[in-house]
Amino acid sequence: MKPKDLLIPFCCFVFFAIVAPAPASDGGAHKIRYPVAAGTLYPRNGADLVKKATDLIDAADGRLRLPADEIPKAVIVPHGAQIFAGDVTAAGYAALRRLKPFVKRVVLIGSSHRGKYYGISLSDALYWEMPDRRFKVDREMNEKLLKIQGIDYDGAAHEAESSLESQLPFVSAVFSKDVEIVPVLVEDASIEQVADLIDAVWGGLETVVVVSSDMASGKDADKVEKMVREAVRMAENKEYGRIKKRHFCASLPVAGMLAYAAENGSTVRLIDSLATSGAGDVRTDETLGYGAFGVYENDDGTREDLEHIEAVLREHQEALLRVAAQSIISGFERGRPLRVSESRYPEEFARKTATFVNIYHNGALRGGAGTGEPSRSLLDDVSENAYNAVFSDFRFVPLTEDEIKTAELSISVLTDPVQIRFDDEDDLLTKLDPQQDGVIFRERSNKALFLPQIWGTFPSPKEFLAHLKQKAGLPANYWSPTVKIYRFRVVDLNSGDLENPMSVWLPKGKMK
Repeated sequence: MKPKDLLIPFCCFVFFAIVAPAPASDGGAHKIRYPVAAGTLYPRNGADLVKKATDLIDAADGRLRLPADEIPKAVIVPHGAQIFAGDVTAAGYAALRRLKPFVKRVVLIGSSHRGKYYGISLSDALYWEMPDRRFKVDREMNEKLLKIQGIDYDGAAHEAESSLESQLPFVSAVFSKDVEIVPVLVEDASIEQVADLIDAVWGGLETVVVVSSDMASGKDADKVEKMVREAVRMAENKEYGRIKKRHFCASLPVAGMLAYAAENGSTVRLIDSLATSGAGDVRTDETLGYGAFGVYENDDGTREDLEHIEAVLREHQEALLRVAAQSIISGFERGRPLRVSESRYPEEFARKTATFVNIYHNGALRGGAGTGEPSRSLLDDVSENAYNAVFSDFRFVPLTEDEIKTAELSISVLTDPVQIRFDDEDDLLTKLDPQQDGVIFRERSNKALFLPQIWGTFPSPKEFLAHLKQKAGLPANYWSPTVKIYRFRVVDLNSGDLENPMSVWLPKGKMK
C-alpha cells in the first residue's frame, strides 16, 4: 500500500485505525480507553513515538527561538497526523514545556468527529492508554465538572475519537510520568458553557489546558491560506463570536477558549502556523491549515495601564466630551449619532472600551445610556451612548434642543473587566474594594452591573452584592459555585470641570 492511500483529506484531516479498537474495559475492574490512532496519526511503537514527539518539540524550539519568559497557560494546537501537523503541534508544546516541574494535570478539549453527542462529554475511563504508557484520568476534576450544567460522562463519545488521543505523545514527551489528564469532548453546547468549563479547570501552575483543533482545508490553496490568515486574526483579537468550522474544525472549544481569554484579560498570540499540501514523499490534493496559539495570563490580570489611560483621557477630555455633545446635536439635526473619524484622535481612543454617558439639566439627571462590556471603539461607544441617553432613555422627559444649550455631560470610561477569584461568597466580599470597584455579576444568562458610584447607596458590601443579584433577576440570598464576578475601575469626565463647560456644544473653532 502506498503512503498516500492511507490519507483521507478533509477539514480536520483525522486518521482512523484500519483495525477495530480493543475493548473499552479491562475486566470491569479498571476501565481503560485503548488507542485507536496508533500507526496512523502517530507511530505505533511506544519508544519511537515519544522520541519523534521530542525531536519535533526540540526542532520547533530551535526554529522559533521561543522567549523563555513568555510561557502560555493554555494552547490551541492541531490534531492532524504528525507527518503534516507535527511541526506546528510541537511548537505549542515547546512553549509549554518550561512548566514541566509544576504541571500535574493536562486538560484536553476537542470536538467529536464520529457522531453527534449531547452537551460536553467526559471520559468515564479510569485510564487512557497509548503504546508504552498509560495515563490516569483525573476523576476528582471530573467530579467537579459534573456540577456544571450540560457536562456528563459519555464513554461512547471518546471511544473512537482520535483528536484528543493525538495529543498524548506530545504530553508524554513534555510532562512528568505522573501527570494526569482530563479528556473533554464538546459537541452540542454554547460558547458560554465551554468558557465555564475552562474557568472551572483553569487553576494555577499545576494545570495546563490544551484545545485540539485543525484549521481550514480545501482544494484551493489560495482560499485556504486566506482562511487561515483570517482565523489567526480573529483568534488573536478574541473575536469568539465569529469563529466557524471553516476556521477551526473544533470551533466551539476554540471559541470557548477565546471567550474565556477575553473575559479574563488574557492575551492570545500565534506561535506557529502552516498551510501545506504535503510532507516528505506524501502528497495530498488538499491544502491543510494548522496553527498553534498560546493563551498568556497577564501579570496583573488586566490588559491596560489604568494610570496611562487616565492620563490620556484627562489630556483629551474636552475632545471626548465634544464627541458626546456633537452626537446629541446630530440626533436633533440628522436623526442619528455622530460618525467619528478615529484618525483625528489618540490611538487609545480606537481600542474597544465600555462607557456610560449621562446628561444633566439644572442639576437633575435627564438621561443616560451605557455598555457594560467593551464591544466597539471608545469613540463609537461614546457617540452611540450619548445619542441614546437623549433619544432612547424613556425614564425621563426628553430634553429639548433649547435645553441642550445649558445641559451638562458626564462620561464614565470603564477599564476592561477582570475576573475575581474566590472560594465562596464570604471570601468574595473580603476581596471587593468599596467605592473603587465597579462590579459585574454573572450567573449563566443572568447578568448585572453596578458602577463604583453605587457603593454609597448601600450600608455594606453584603447589601451591595444582594442588590446586584436582584438587578440580575435573582434572589438577594442566591449563591452558586458557577457565579462569576468581575471588577473594573472608572475614569469620570465631566463637562462641568472644563474652563468653559459650554464649549463642548460648539464645534471646535466656533466657540463664542
